[in-house]
Amino acid sequence: MDKANLLPEFRVSLERVKEGEEAYPKGEDIPHYEYQGQRTKLGGSPDWIQGNEEEWPGCPHCKNKMRFVAQIDSVEHDWNSNPHRVDSLSEDQKWMFGDVGMIFVFFCFECLETISVFECG
Repeated sequence: MDKANLLPEFRVSLERVKEGEEAYPKGEDIPHYEYQGQRTKLGGSPDWIQGNEEEWPGCPHCKNKMRFVAQIDSVEHDWNSNPHRVDSLSEDQKWMFGDVGMIFVFFCFECLETISVFECG
């Protein structure tokens, strides 16, 4: 295995979100950038960056709408509230997808197919 192609590992702790709550705070009183780097989650609805609700993927085989499984944030976003921030002017950032982008993962439970979608600011 070529270790040069591996990203540094992060341990992910899962916590079920209670009904009516969200994985991280959102709202008009919270600046959009406050939780960048901390928006990785499983399930729920995708937190589209560019508002692409219409582009929800369909399965390439059965054409049914796929299930949203996860979103993976730019974990090392250099912002004071992010505990995993890495200086953006250094060459040490490894988990930055474009301009604080996000990878969205979808799955078809019928055909066992996955699709990922990428968005950034």
